[in-house]
Amino acid sequence: MEPLIHLILPLTALTLLGVDFRKALPLALFGLLPDLDALLLIHRSLSHSLPVLLAFAAGAALLAYAVKPGLRNYIVLATLATASHPILDLFTGYTPILWPLSSHSLWVKTELGVHIGGSLTLLPSVKLLAQPTTFHRLESLDAPLFTGEGLITSLILTAPLILKAVRGHYQPHTDTSQESPNEPRSQTLKIESQE
Repeated sequence: MEPLIHLILPLTALTLLGVDFRKALPLALFGLLPDLDALLLIHRSLSHSLPVLLAFAAGAALLAYAVKPGLRNYIVLATLATASHPILDLFTGYTPILWPLSSHSLWVKTELGVHIGGSLTLLPSVKLLAQPTTFHRLESLDAPLFTGEGLITSLILTAPLILKAVRGHYQPHTDTSQESPNEPRSQTLKIESQE
């Protein structure tokens, strides 16, 4: 799956959970971490394993708790953002999501097709595919940072989030100085920074 989607889906989920956009954005960047293995030309390696990611998260949580207990919630949210990556990849190709607990990489292939002819027929398909996990260095790796579908999906998901974040910086101001109590109030936008 393309990196843009690995960023935008956790960002959207965190924001819907009530995390402020300015805090959700850096947390969502953790959704990109598993693909750093591509820099070593080994893609979908142990960085795509939930047991490995959870072990690192547990270590980070213990360290954070010892240093600054208030970071615990951020560690949990960053872990969820990071874990979303291999879960999403599980639906796009073979992923060693359970390594080393399982020696197989898994791929959940899902599809809901439709046949339109004499009648309307839905054609659901769910397959769990497995193959032995192998980690090997590639000679090169070509992959899109985003596709047209990923870009438009991301824009549609983030536009409301960005508008909400921007709107949060401005407070509507109601001008009631020249209105009678029976008339509707007019709204003017009074720009105030909330820093």
